[in-house]
Amino acid sequence: MTTDEKKAAEAAFRGGPLDSKWSASARAIYEGITKVMGPRATLFEDTPVEQVATRSEVEPTAQTDQVAEASSTPVMTRDEAIQAGYLIDVTPIAQSVGLPVPICLSKPLWDVVITASHTLPEEQHESRVRDVLVALRLRLAAIGAASPAIAFPALLPFPPEPAPQVCPLYAVAMGDQTVPFSLTILLANEVSAVIRPTGN
Repeated sequence: MTTDEKKAAEAAFRGGPLDSKWSASARAIYEGITKVMGPRATLFEDTPVEQVATRSEVEPTAQTDQVAEASSTPVMTRDEAIQAGYLIDVTPIAQSVGLPVPICLSKPLWDVVITASHTLPEEQHESRVRDVLVALRLRLAAIGAASPAIAFPALLPFPPEPAPQVCPLYAVAMGDQTVPFSLTILLANEVSAVIRPTGN
């Protein structure tokens, strides 16, 4: 990831503003993450109202150094997103299929694709996760150079229909201080039109 793509991902996770100076791919990452994360209010529900008001009063202006901005604004890390229930960590399964990086699934992807809207027994969830991860691995092997967002299809059955259906998915590269590089897999409708790759 480029520096501005990393800054965009960090800003999106902490609820910071979009910077007009970022590249198109950085803006796409920001918009994709913010769309997936949804409303930010619940992320800081333990913060007293007075503290929120104080923080907004002392937030730096656009001319202030970005380091000061990062230190005054809370950041939601990958681990915090997992604990909050926004992401489902599937790293052990990913490693078993040859994907050597930490990988998470978005909660909507888990609910719709993996559990088939909660119609499948829990014993089938792992094999469906494996099918999605193998589809990603095959897509990565087929493209020459990876981009921050990779579109790929997964073929899965959805009850009551026995025939597998194509599920358009996206893998988005992310990172934070504790996990510098990771992938998050999302449903196609969770990804902003700006982030959707055209050449892969």
